[in-house]
Amino acid sequence: MMLEYLKYAGILIVLIIVQKTLIWLIAVTSYDITPDIVLIGLVYIGIRKGKITGTISGFAAGLIMDILSFSFLGLMALSKCIAGYLSGYFNRENKVERYLKSYIFVLTVFLCSLVNNLIYFTIYFQGTTLTFPDIIVRYVLPTAVYTAFVSILPVVLLRKKVIVR
Repeated sequence: MMLEYLKYAGILIVLIIVQKTLIWLIAVTSYDITPDIVLIGLVYIGIRKGKITGTISGFAAGLIMDILSFSFLGLMALSKCIAGYLSGYFNRENKVERYLKSYIFVLTVFLCSLVNNLIYFTIYFQGTTLTFPDIIVRYVLPTAVYTAFVSILPVVLLRKKVIVR
């Protein structure tokens, strides 16, 4: 059991490193919209292990990302924590594998990304000239859609893994 949690922690650390170092290479638009691959990993963990593990994983990953980004300590931890908790709602004992290998995973990633980005960007842009609809249109929706699009990759890889067996 503990080994499984260490495996998830290692995966999240690798995803955080990739998110902070290489993900800018696939940024789109003039606003540098990038997919949130850490969130995809958190949704996977939340669906697999439940709300509490998703929440703790989200908080830890968010706090590490906050420390590495040197701004608003705790903001990313808050948004990832809530997204991890939300993904845990899709943890059903008899349906976990089905959720992870279907479009339900992509929809869950989209929903969690929407909530994560809504919390993060709304607080991050407080005090700027951007209005709430601008934040939604420029940052929240494009990032959520891009993250959901990238989350198709794990679904395809998990399906291929079943076919190979």
